[in-house]
Amino acid sequence: MRDRRNTNLSTSSASSSSSTASVPSRTSLSEKRHPGTPPSSPELPSPVTRSHRPRVGSRRLMAVRTLAVVCCVLLFWRCFTSWPLLASGGGVSSTLGQELVGTVGLPDEPTALLVTDSSGHQKWTVAIPQNASFPLRDGKYNDVCKQGEDLSRRLNSESRLSRVKDWRRRGSYYAPDRSFLDIADAEQSGALPASQRAPSEDVCLTSLTFALNTDDVSFGKSLLMLWLSYGLAKKENRAFFVDDSQWPYGKYTSYFAPPPPQGCSPPLPHHILPCPHQAKHLLVSAATASWTFGSSFEEHFTHQRVHGARKYQQIYSLVRAGYEGLFKLVGNDAEYAQSRIAGMKEDAASHGGSVVGMQIRRGDQHPHEYQYRSDYLPLERYAAGARSLFRKLLGGREPSHALHGDPADFSTVVEYVHSPLLLASDDPDVIARPELSQAAAPFTVQKAQERILLATKATLDATSPVAPIREPGSAYVKHIDENSGWEGGFYSGLFHSLGIAKTTSDSGTLERLGDLTGAARGEVPRQAMRMRELVARAYLLDLAVLGESDGVVCAVSSAACRILGVMLGWDAVVHDRWVNVDDGRPWSWDGQ
Repeated sequence: MRDRRNTNLSTSSASSSSSTASVPSRTSLSEKRHPGTPPSSPELPSPVTRSHRPRVGSRRLMAVRTLAVVCCVLLFWRCFTSWPLLASGGGVSSTLGQELVGTVGLPDEPTALLVTDSSGHQKWTVAIPQNASFPLRDGKYNDVCKQGEDLSRRLNSESRLSRVKDWRRRGSYYAPDRSFLDIADAEQSGALPASQRAPSEDVCLTSLTFALNTDDVSFGKSLLMLWLSYGLAKKENRAFFVDDSQWPYGKYTSYFAPPPPQGCSPPLPHHILPCPHQAKHLLVSAATASWTFGSSFEEHFTHQRVHGARKYQQIYSLVRAGYEGLFKLVGNDAEYAQSRIAGMKEDAASHGGSVVGMQIRRGDQHPHEYQYRSDYLPLERYAAGARSLFRKLLGGREPSHALHGDPADFSTVVEYVHSPLLLASDDPDVIARPELSQAAAPFTVQKAQERILLATKATLDATSPVAPIREPGSAYVKHIDENSGWEGGFYSGLFHSLGIAKTTSDSGTLERLGDLTGAARGEVPRQAMRMRELVARAYLLDLAVLGESDGVVCAVSSAACRILGVMLGWDAVVHDRWVNVDDGRPWSWDGQ
């Protein structure tokens, strides 16, 4: 009888195609020699059980490692926190760009520079010559702030202590710059020469001065920034002052009552700094708006997780505080505005109607909506917005049935017709456009105010015609437009040309060029300033009347539209009594 052959095949025997049954594998021999031992396979690892699981380390080893990590952390922390600030060799160092040049005295130009404080540490400050005019011109503030940012970045990179302590608050609007030394403190500590003129005994501890300057001739934008600055000053418990020495519209008190008394005296002019925001005496203007109302301001005062107008509610509150504290017209304009408002409201209330205003901006301001970015919004859109607002104010009643002879709705038509639709625009021709009157029917569009009206050239030619000029002994007639009207809306070039003499003689041409040169230097002729004041007063009267209406339709790209949203109140903005017809954007102080 043949012996039983081993049927178990090893890996090597199974994978080899040339092996035969007569040549046993190594594993087979091993099995024969050790029948009680299972075969070992070099290809497969031995099984791991819970009792044989490899240990990562003993408790003692873990404790040593933990202690070593803690020691390293403490060592690094010690290195960071005990690293000293670099102390300067002495005195004052001025900075021009990225180069530091030691000087004995202060520079002759406004600049950011390095000083040594009483502790021997380097700080940066802003030095303005004590005899410099206030406010500064030609973008000096912008240059100074850029230099200050460079110095602050350099000092903070050298200071480990500042970097460790402020890493959580970096970028915050109210995060203090520990490398900055206020100029008043620098003079008091001896880091800078003392002021030649002693400050008043009752000088304000902190203040904000708003400078109305020539960087932007838009009255509306200046008004919004003025109100926002006032609201910010009140929030930060700063005294508030207004400087109008370089305002192209003249004196602030020509239009408004003086700001409320602050109970203290303004600081010295060279103590008023444009940046940083922690400066004791801060300057805000169109030239420094990006430093005061930039991205960090937006992040701090906006609700990032809220959409629509409610996102800007905190900023709106600041602007509203400025409106309530500063918008007080003076003289006969205030009396006229009150009388006009009272008459409109009384007429509307007697017929159960409402007062709705429209503000239409033309000129050099174009809408946000892409389709009309290089043009203007159709007038029909404003009229449609006004009709919709009337329906909302009157409870949704629609006069269409009454227009077809339904006597039951005749009273509704009367209410609609006797609801004043007031128009304010920088283009005096808009009110005569047939597309506006047809789209607004059955309403009759009225001017918001008729005390000061902008006149076009056609109107002036009709009221005060000018004959062509013929030079003596010449058959050539010079057809020169003596009448120059307000054409197409507000343009900065048209504004600057107001009141400039236009004559045909050589001497007259030289006189006109002299007027333009003087206006560029800030020396505005009396006649030109008088015409500028008339334009500004007409603008303010339009705002005063429309701001007291029950609702307003306008385009948010216009500063006047955003101002009217502030004047109507927050309830009007969130409940759609302030209607924006431009790109569906919510209210924002800058229109973006």
